[in-house]
Amino acid sequence: MPRVYIGRCHSYHEEEVERAVREAVLALGGLGRFVRPGQRVLIKPNLLLFKPPETAINTHPSVVRAVAALVREAGAQAVIADSPGGGTGYNPPALRRLYRITGMDEVARATGAELNLDCEALEVPYPEGGMVHRLDVMRPATAADAIINLPKLKTHGLLRYTGAVKNLFGLVPGRIKLGYHTKLRDTERFSGMLVDIALWAKPVLTIMDAIVAMEGEGPSAGRPRELGLLIAGEDATAVDLAALDIIGLDPQTVPTIRVAARRGLTSGRSADLEVLGLPLDEVRVPDFDVPMTGSAEVLLTPPGIRRWIEERSVARPRAGERCTGCGVCAQNCPVEAITLRDGRAHMDLRRCIRCYCCHEFCPQHAVELRRSALARLLARI
Repeated sequence: MPRVYIGRCHSYHEEEVERAVREAVLALGGLGRFVRPGQRVLIKPNLLLFKPPETAINTHPSVVRAVAALVREAGAQAVIADSPGGGTGYNPPALRRLYRITGMDEVARATGAELNLDCEALEVPYPEGGMVHRLDVMRPATAADAIINLPKLKTHGLLRYTGAVKNLFGLVPGRIKLGYHTKLRDTERFSGMLVDIALWAKPVLTIMDAIVAMEGEGPSAGRPRELGLLIAGEDATAVDLAALDIIGLDPQTVPTIRVAARRGLTSGRSADLEVLGLPLDEVRVPDFDVPMTGSAEVLLTPPGIRRWIEERSVARPRAGERCTGCGVCAQNCPVEAITLRDGRAHMDLRRCIRCYCCHEFCPQHAVELRRSALARLLARI
């Protein structure tokens, strides 16, 4: 039975976060269970965009700082690494800017953690993969002795939810991620790849920043929502199950959970978790706003029928009034379905694969996801 710890953390004040992180790690047996002296430990926060901490888009630096400090106390070397989106390039100047804006440079100064500037991608074999048998990952992930996963609890336009498993997609460098969207256009196949990456990475510990989560049109255009929680565990899927229970989202409507359950990696039920710390019934948030979609029953229909429904009910991206014509959406479209005309973005819906990278990376939050009447009907089922 996988163990998950749920603890209160009322603010991002460094002392409060340090207390909460220490309590979580101690409840799971102490960092010595996961990290040994002399190891290089890759700390993987969610650094999706070049945005400051108060936007709730990225893992908060106070959480990263507390974990990096524990790694140092354990006699290991922390290395902070992620590959952001947004069409800004995956190169040392872009990473330096990312670390400055997200507060990671201050974390490094305070804790002695290294900030990764190695942008080399390596192709690694993964013959046991259920969807892909070779993975493109950043070199620091292959050189690390251990990975600590620090996701942010957020909603997601494509997958409904992004958390522990999805965060490890950031180990894929730069624009290589767009190639996975192109090759794996079906949500189930894409989620199968995400599960493969998580299994390859084998994070020794996951600590989810749910102090301030994101609801609504996540993972970048939603609204910050104070939950005041940290969720930690050794199993990334188990941490996701606890988070989904807290926000009231049926795990069977989340593709990564469905894929993991089909492979026998999880039961897909939060009732099968051993919950330490706060019980789930004390921390549930009944009014958490999640993206509109169909019911679990529709999502579990045979693939042919499901594809027919999805083609007619899936949200369609559209550039709204806030569009400035900056071109970030076009740079991040894996199938080149976006053009700029008259200072605005225009989406070719015949070519669009509904990956919503345009929505995810728009710096103005100008890309709207328009739902059809069928989608709105299914969401009420």
